[in-house]
Amino acid sequence: MTPVRLLVVGPVREQERARRALGAIAGYATSYALTAPQALELPPHDAYLAFDLATATQLLAGGPRAVLLVDDDPNPETDAAAAEEGVFVTRLDQLERALNHAIAHQNALHKLAESEQRHALAMQGADDGLWDWDVRNERLYFSPRWKSMLGYEEEELGEAPGEWLGRVHPDDRAAVQQAFEAHCSGASDHFEQEYRIQHRDGSYRWMLARGMAVRDGQGHATRVVGSQTDVTGRKEAEQRLQHDAMHDALTGLPNRVLFLDRLDQAIRRAQRATPQAAAAVLFLDLDRFKLVNDSLGHQAGDRLLIAVARRLESAVRPPDTVARLGGDEFTVLLDGVSDAHEASLVAERVHQTLRAPFHIDERELFVDASIGIALADADAAPDTVLRDADVAMYRAKADGKGRQAVFDGRMHQQVMRRLDMETELRRAIDEQRLEVVYQPIVQTATGRIAGFEALCRWPDAASEPAEFVPIAEETGLIVPLGRWVLERATSQLAAWRRTAAGVGLTVGVNVSHRQLADPDFDLALSEALEASRLDPRALRLEVSEHALEHAQRALTQLVATHGVRSHIDDFGTGASSLRLLHGFPGDAVKIHRTLVAGMGREPGAFEIVKALVGLAHSLGLEVVAEGVETATQLEHLELLGCEFAQGFYLSAPLRPEDAATLLEEAALRG
Repeated sequence: MTPVRLLVVGPVREQERARRALGAIAGYATSYALTAPQALELPPHDAYLAFDLATATQLLAGGPRAVLLVDDDPNPETDAAAAEEGVFVTRLDQLERALNHAIAHQNALHKLAESEQRHALAMQGADDGLWDWDVRNERLYFSPRWKSMLGYEEEELGEAPGEWLGRVHPDDRAAVQQAFEAHCSGASDHFEQEYRIQHRDGSYRWMLARGMAVRDGQGHATRVVGSQTDVTGRKEAEQRLQHDAMHDALTGLPNRVLFLDRLDQAIRRAQRATPQAAAAVLFLDLDRFKLVNDSLGHQAGDRLLIAVARRLESAVRPPDTVARLGGDEFTVLLDGVSDAHEASLVAERVHQTLRAPFHIDERELFVDASIGIALADADAAPDTVLRDADVAMYRAKADGKGRQAVFDGRMHQQVMRRLDMETELRRAIDEQRLEVVYQPIVQTATGRIAGFEALCRWPDAASEPAEFVPIAEETGLIVPLGRWVLERATSQLAAWRRTAAGVGLTVGVNVSHRQLADPDFDLALSEALEASRLDPRALRLEVSEHALEHAQRALTQLVATHGVRSHIDDFGTGASSLRLLHGFPGDAVKIHRTLVAGMGREPGAFEIVKALVGLAHSLGLEVVAEGVETATQLEHLELLGCEFAQGFYLSAPLRPEDAATLLEEAALRG
């Protein structure tokens, strides 16, 4: 065990007295000095022994240490003076006990100082302010850091509780008081509350206060001591995150989540007050916006969307909400509007607002929108109202764009019918439950069957081609469906051509622009021809006039690579007929059925067909007339020199076995 280092300071005779007294005490290593200055020059000791108060005081001036004053005849005045200086007074015959007590006391003070230093450093590192609330006397101590957090100097704040609570934001004050009182009463284990408090500059800062009560024997809080932490940065970050989660990053408008929440609030208000006047929702989709992105780039498109957002905000009332759902889709919540006419007026105002030109990258851009309108009553679900407005928007777009449509129940039924049909179509393609039928194409001059057009049909007429083919186009199902039809048609024609009745027959197969854009279509065509061993010249790829503009290059390559033929289908219905004919890689055009059906009934229809036939012939193309329904129409076509015709007057589309019978009968007659 390390001995206690003791330094005796005083005259030699006093040193001798101390030596004799210490001789009976073990565990001390004693050194001697005559005066205090000499003692302070020596290395520090655990305890010092002095014989007069002046020397003892001098020793303490060198720093905190255990100093004992030997006084065999103490008096109250000496004791009081020594105690004031922090000196222990003892008699020589009580020296051992006094030394132990003084050293223990000094060690305790040293540990306390270290603890306080650690605490002070920790608080300084945490950048917290301290407070001490004397509950009984209603006084508050604020540390300098607490005051500086609010922009005040040490002497600028008093001890009244109002110095704290009076600066708390009015909206938060009651919560702070309730939390403090709950802790003082014992209802909570500790005090903890976040609140806003006013800074000296007038702004509000977010603070987190924590505290713990000191209680008397009856459990009553006498003091509450705690800290205050500035959490303004965290709260602002939380508010930014919350804002970003509820708003569109590009335009700053509310997003779908916030829009639905506000619609829900409008419906709830209507339930309590005016059930017949909840809200109306406008669903907007910008017409031809993709053209802006494709031509000017996405940055220009983004700037246009921001400009549109500002226009929409200017077109509605302050209580209304404009939101962006994504892409070029916007919604408007008209709070308290339950009349379709009023909502339509707002929609028309939106149209007028958007029709003024937008100036983007030194260009004038003109934008319009298709708008769907849905009304919400007090029993409506927000998701359902938004869905209905979306459905109405698609109706407006289908009606010609730049229009508006009000939702009704039939629209939803049509959408559900379309969804069910898509599901059933997928299943029918996978299970190969569809069928291919063949409508004869005859020579107008002789009535001889020259070939067939392959058409896809739903068994038992469960759905018409006019219904499921557009769905197949839109969803991309036309690719696997078209491949299956191509395989069936080439195989069937090859089988007929191997018979005497089928020599020289051709087959036309409709091909969409999505099929021609498919990188695997070339392989699919090659495999169909190879599997059927059909002469490629007997296959006609029929491409509609509307699709040809986007597919002409691919079609030209297919004709050159495989040796197949091609026709323009639905000819005469588009505005690009003349331009497309110039570079068309095929050998025939098929005049649309609506033009043929007008002959003999509509003024000018005959002249239009005559012009189309003449145009095709001048370019060396044959003509097939579709939709022939009467003998008169057939006579007109023969008169005009139209080479081929098809339609219900000649024959309905036939199943393969019925078509084979028709061919055999024709062979017997011929």
